[in-house]
Amino acid sequence: MTHRIRNKTMNKQFAAASMLALTILAGAVALAPAQSPDSNGTDGPDLTRFEGIAYPSKQVILNAPIDGKLASILFEEGDTVSEGHLLAQMNDTEQRVVVESARLQSESVAELNRAQFALDEAVILLERATETFEKDAASEWEVRRAQLQRDQADADLQIAHDRKALAAANLELEEARLNRLRVLAPFDGEVIERNAEPGATLTQSDPVLAVASLSPLEAHINLPVSVFDLLKVGSVYQLDAGDPINATLPGKLKHVYRIIDTASETVRCVFTIDNPKAELIAGFPVRLHNLEPSE
Repeated sequence: MTHRIRNKTMNKQFAAASMLALTILAGAVALAPAQSPDSNGTDGPDLTRFEGIAYPSKQVILNAPIDGKLASILFEEGDTVSEGHLLAQMNDTEQRVVVESARLQSESVAELNRAQFALDEAVILLERATETFEKDAASEWEVRRAQLQRDQADADLQIAHDRKALAAANLELEEARLNRLRVLAPFDGEVIERNAEPGATLTQSDPVLAVASLSPLEAHINLPVSVFDLLKVGSVYQLDAGDPINATLPGKLKHVYRIIDTASETVRCVFTIDNPKAELIAGFPVRLHNLEPSE
């Protein structure tokens, strides 16, 4: 009787142990990461989980170039601009007067002419003194004095030339200061924000306009580090664009950052999306369709 009870107890313990082992094994299987096939049907990361954003390739905020009053803004939000276009103008009344004064000084030849006349006269006097000395009608001192006067007149002419050159350089400087009062488009793009109005008194830290270039766009996507060696810079890949584009777009891999984001185990990749007519807007989500380059 005791033997049967002992066997029955051992059977229950064995059954319980087996059940526990099966439970642990099932939990381990559930916790094991599943290998998701990629878009090519092979084992690899699920690329649909890695979403990026299409940004403007260039974007700048243009501040007031100097402290002063804003005279005018020539473009509205949404307007397209070309590189070098005048976008806004600070009050330049005083600086224009300074430029005009510098221009008159640079163009003046009165001092130069006077110095040239003085030199011509000094040369004539030296020639006469030399002729008179040769005829024993003048002293050596008179000749030396005429030579000194000629040399001084020659130096004065050089000074006049230097002053004219300085006046021309000063004109360039004042014109550059005048140009600094203008806000120019740094590249072809679109005005995306207007931050000030004419008549406002601004400081150099105050924004006036923001300009962005939508041609091309740049898609920034963080991809798993496991595909780092599979990506080929310069190759074209297919990108799945989300709302409101909802299309597959070609994107040329411009750069793969060689720094791993340890939190997500990803690397940042930048794809260039051609947008010559700026028909695509920026800001839409984008995913890498697959790891096979189309070019």
